[in-house]
Amino acid sequence: MITDDMSDIFKRLMHADDVNLSVFLTAGYPNMTACGHLIELLARHPAVSFVELGMPFSDPLADGPTIQRASEIALKQGTRLDDVLSLSKQFRSICDKPLMLMGYCNPVYRRGVERFVKEARAAGASGLILPDLPYESYSRDFAEALGQEGLSMSFFVSPTSTKEGIERAFETSTAFVYGVANVGLTGDIPSMDRGDFFRGLQNHRARCPIVAGFGIATPEDVNGLTGLVDGAIVGSAFLRALEPKNESMLDTTSIVQRAEDFLEPFNLNLK
Repeated sequence: MITDDMSDIFKRLMHADDVNLSVFLTAGYPNMTACGHLIELLARHPAVSFVELGMPFSDPLADGPTIQRASEIALKQGTRLDDVLSLSKQFRSICDKPLMLMGYCNPVYRRGVERFVKEARAAGASGLILPDLPYESYSRDFAEALGQEGLSMSFFVSPTSTKEGIERAFETSTAFVYGVANVGLTGDIPSMDRGDFFRGLQNHRARCPIVAGFGIATPEDVNGLTGLVDGAIVGSAFLRALEPKNESMLDTTSIVQRAEDFLEPFNLNLK
């Protein structure tokens, strides 16, 4: 089921001819000043349909070394949930693209689920992605609070998911189902035939959009999923593009330019 908040755009995604691009950015990386400029770039960039804003966490189990390092850097610089929400507000002040907050359960529970959901909604977030959230905890702790605030939740399916697990993900997700396009961590080199995996999900696709992630890095990766998914998330590759190669590349202008250079090839997907 798709929530009212997300229904219009994701119904559009479901019927789009092309795969819609999402970009993942760790809040506070490489620093809060540069991150503010980057979130504005993503808000305005024509190739970016929606955004995943990462909530830095000290033990991001599903993430590969690039996102782990970005979280570590952001946390060392003092990035907290309030900063994540501030970036969300900044994004929402510029555009109406969906913005999903992605992170882990511990910080949310420490904040208090109801409080966090209200604050996320007030900050303009569209929904949550919490890879370590069990379905039982979602039903007990999150479903009612999210429903009251009009926020959505996405669950994961992967090549190792059981038939029952896939069914539950499509039944429970209220924004889109996050299809893990790789066996391993985010940023890993693909170790499977993505096409075969996503072709196996097509019978479920009419119920809820599918967005691919993990190991998606190039326009070719995105285009290769045309007809099989409704969106694709580029994360680790984008963060790697922001990394400075020397001291002269640490300033905000250089960081934003590298982001623009990375996104430029994706403009070719636009019609």
